[in-house]
Amino acid sequence: MLYRLLPALAHAAVLLPLHAVAVRSAVAQDEPIELADDPFEITDPIAAPPGAAELGFVGSYERARRGRVRDTGGVEAEFEMGVVPGLELRLGQTGAYGNLETRRKLGTVTDLSGSSDDAGRALWGGATRLGALYQLSDGRGGLPAVGLLGRVRTLYGPGRTGYETEAVALVGKTLWGGERPLGLHVNLGWVARIDPQPGERPNRFLVNASVGQAVSRDTALVLTYAREQQERGDRDYSVVQAGIRHRLQSGTVLGLAAGAGTNRDSPSFQIAFAVQWQLSEGWR
Repeated sequence: MLYRLLPALAHAAVLLPLHAVAVRSAVAQDEPIELADDPFEITDPIAAPPGAAELGFVGSYERARRGRVRDTGGVEAEFEMGVVPGLELRLGQTGAYGNLETRRKLGTVTDLSGSSDDAGRALWGGATRLGALYQLSDGRGGLPAVGLLGRVRTLYGPGRTGYETEAVALVGKTLWGGERPLGLHVNLGWVARIDPQPGERPNRFLVNASVGQAVSRDTALVLTYAREQQERGDRDYSVVQAGIRHRLQSGTVLGLAAGAGTNRDSPSFQIAFAVQWQLSEGWR
């Protein structure tokens, strides 16, 4: 009798974990897709629940308006995990190759204008960052959701290693709820360079704003404006992005954004692609 039950038990042992994963995926699919996330330059103020983990990857290409080297390719990976209610830890790594003067955040740590060795050739750069997002409010009762994001960054580039701290206020408001929400998000930040080199700006600001409209439970259209102060003598990095985010049945989210700069010191064109994997739904 027992030997007849063994195949059924083995079959159940295989199907039960798959069923549990499917249930968790179905629960996640019940919520509308996030309107403020990669590959757009905007961050949502809602922290992940305890135990929830996500891994994101972004690939990008930018074309500078001027310079001997105008092409820049970049990659970014970030791991996010909720630890306690309202608190999320983040660990990320970025890398870029090309015209690093196009964007300071891509990893350049020196002013190359006076360097005859590095001027006019493609360069490698990157950054390692560690941070935390603390959620102050969840947006209920007609009030916006508010969060604080703090990070420390180690920058690698053609010069000596640089270090930065970043503090960003995150605000999000759902203007229209339901299955197809309309949301507005704003990020206001301040970046401080630790031990800046002569001529480098020790502090700079950033302002990002985004509006997102879900056209279905799993698809959203997003329009974003990003602005970040650069070195003295350079105009602010200023880019407008537009694109789409779509969630597959597995829970994986794909994103595509195209953008253009609004001044001579910003990229004439950029395109970014993102993939986000939900590793865990959290401790239940």
